[in-house]
Amino acid sequence: MLAITAADVNAAPYPHIIKDGILPADLFAALRKDFPDTSIFDAQKSSHGAVGSRTGAGFDIYRGDPAYDELTRRSSAWKDFGEFINSEAFADKFREVFADHIDDIGLSVDIRRSHVNSNYFEPRDVLTEKPTLGDRVSAAVGLLAEPFRSVEPVELFTRLDIHKSLTGYAKKPHCDRANRLCSLIIYFTDAEKVGLEGGDLLVFKHNEQKPVRKYERYPHPENVTEVARLRPRENLGVLFPCQNNSYHGVTQVLSQGIARDFLYINISGRTSSLWWGPTGREGAVAKAA
Repeated sequence: MLAITAADVNAAPYPHIIKDGILPADLFAALRKDFPDTSIFDAQKSSHGAVGSRTGAGFDIYRGDPAYDELTRRSSAWKDFGEFINSEAFADKFREVFADHIDDIGLSVDIRRSHVNSNYFEPRDVLTEKPTLGDRVSAAVGLLAEPFRSVEPVELFTRLDIHKSLTGYAKKPHCDRANRLCSLIIYFTDAEKVGLEGGDLLVFKHNEQKPVRKYERYPHPENVTEVARLRPRENLGVLFPCQNNSYHGVTQVLSQGIARDFLYINISGRTSSLWWGPTGREGAVAKAA
């Protein structure tokens, strides 16, 4: 269902794929046709507010939300795509295309023997911008136990988040949450066609060369350099492991009344972190992403 292979992987500054036409054209067209309109996001926001909102405005639909259930009931394309994402097949695709890199990206778990629990979904209230008390306790316990921990499989789960970002949306250089294995972004807006100002995806590299487990997940902006800038366009996909130096960000959306429609998809582990490092299982907890 994802039109990617190992040949699409770029190794620098961290393994990643940038792919136009990442979904089959007919599937993308069907998803685009049934993409939730503003009224559905408005209704979703009225029930959940901005709790767990990636966009900050509450214009987010997650698996487990009534709006997501209704979308997959009325649209066979979204139902089929959602079932693929929430399956072992998606995890297998990640393992397949990044097979040459899995041993070198700083994983602290055995991802080859880890499997997806398709019945679990991550609740909104854990998607906080700041670590919760539970996060801090988990990180402290992990730090103390790390010298005695062996590399073991973990239970995985997936997210398929549907977003409509509006004026003001922006992201500083960061890595996604430390329990994320990989992130996949798929755009449903052509920035040039609709006149969207801002909302570009930025890829950064750290200015210091060091082992992957030594990178901080939330660098100071002066410690990273922009190496790529991507304008959103329909059916453009970006996929990458969420290793400690997978730095990316978004320029501020400046346009008024023009939405930036996209999907944020990931495979995650039911643990505080999947990564060795100063803000992985050796230290602090990452912020929401």
